[in-house]
Order: sequence, then structure tokens, then C-alpha cells
Amino acid sequence: MEFPPDDRAEAIVCRAIRELRVLEFEYYGKRRVVEPYCHGVTAKGAESLRAVQVGGQGPGFGFGKMWTLEKMSDLHLTERRFVPDDPHYNPDDSAMVRIHCRAERVAPLELAAAGARSRR
Repeated sequence: MEFPPDDRAEAIVCRAIRELRVLEFEYYGKRRVVEPYCHGVTAKGAESLRAVQVGGQGPGFGFGKMWTLEKMSDLHLTERRFVPDDPHYNPDDSAMVRIHCRAERVAPLELAAAGARSRR
């Protein structure tokens, strides 16, 4: 499915969040691999993504970081899936004035019952 240029990144990000799939992209010339949690608009009007970096280059591994979609390039979905188990994730992200899509947090008891394990 093709999307208009302005909508393509938002559509890819929301699909990744819905399907709990890892994203890869270039950001300031460095390859990033992230687990996407929340996508929306910040108070400054920037389309942004809250995600945990799990691979690639650069600082910021292992905790939720805000990424501006406008600064991403070569954005694509991977086949890798993830469990949204970041204990610091807040689905009602206060940095976003409008949320387009977000992952539902998985409680530790649900993880244990499902036999899932965190990769971090």
C-alpha cells in the first residue's frame, strides 16, 4: 500500500505499534533499531515517536526516548516482534498533546502467565 509522502512515516509507525513490530531508521546519520510505544504530536507541533532503542548506533539504549519523525530517513518495519514491557512506559505520554496510536502496556503478571521474557 502506498501513502502520500507526508503520511507514509506516520502510517508505518502506527502499523509497527499496532503489530508490535520493531522499527529501523536513520537519525542524524546513525542507524537506530527501536521498539515503538507511542506516536503523536508534541506541544511544539512535532510528529514524534516514543520508543526504546534496542539496537543500532548512538546513545539511548534501554529507555524510552522521543524521536521526531521529520528527522528520520530510511524508515521501515522489521519482521521482529516485541513485548511492550518497559516498566517506565506511560500510555498517556505527557510529552504528547495528541496521540495517534500507542501500545498497550503488558503487566508483569501477564508476562509471567504467558511465559514471555524481556529481552533487556
